[in-house]
Amino acid sequence: MYPVIIQFDYFGEPRTITSYGVLAVVGIFTASWLIIRLARTRGFEAFDTVNIIALLVVGGILVSLVTHFLIFLPERLAQKSFGALPLGVISWGGVLGGFIAAVFAARLWKIELLRLGDIVIPGVALGFAFGRVGCHLAGCCFGLHYDGPLALKFTHPLAPAAAAHQPLFPIQLVSAALLLLLSLVLWQIVRRNLRPGFAVSAYALLYGAGRFTIEFFRDDARGVFLRLSDAQWYSLVLFITGAALFFYLRRSKEAYGH
Repeated sequence: MYPVIIQFDYFGEPRTITSYGVLAVVGIFTASWLIIRLARTRGFEAFDTVNIIALLVVGGILVSLVTHFLIFLPERLAQKSFGALPLGVISWGGVLGGFIAAVFAARLWKIELLRLGDIVIPGVALGFAFGRVGCHLAGCCFGLHYDGPLALKFTHPLAPAAAAHQPLFPIQLVSAALLLLLSLVLWQIVRRNLRPGFAVSAYALLYGAGRFTIEFFRDDARGVFLRLSDAQWYSLVLFITGAALFFYLRRSKEAYGH
């Protein structure tokens, strides 16, 4: 694939523009477009929406970088390397950072958190879809050995998947397609104007279940505990949270007759 789009010198220092970084930026702008569009239908001011999006992006990036640094701190200490952290990180740390920023934004703008979450979450799924396309171009987060008609073989020396030296299942593109479908489903849920929180619970349930399943088709190096990857444990927590929120919303709906 094409992990690197262009390399150039900047005041004598080599610089690189990666395909993953470009797709991450495209994902952020596309997600922002969808969030602004949904927010407008719910009476949000455009200026406020842009500020909220900026806060969510900054929160997600900051916590992503912090969690990445903490996870790889032992390795960096052993190698005595404290170089720049990758700005293209889209991880569970980013999800946590975005959630923390959303709580802060809801309090600052006096918006119900679940109402804000319903507007934001379809854009989050859409942005992640572009991120997975970036993973495909970068050759990371790759799949298991596969000899079927959709098999891909990575050859670029900078692509981690190239080290496998065999055809692989295109799990990144499958993930991207499922995330795009999830974004469309969430968009339809928001358009139905249900009780605030249903889109959030649907995201947690569907993404949690989907990501848990997809992890079985990946073959890149990941943290493993009790035969499950770290992402699968996060997915279980997300799924359980989504189920709890769904039943809470159903019970409160019946209690108040909505």
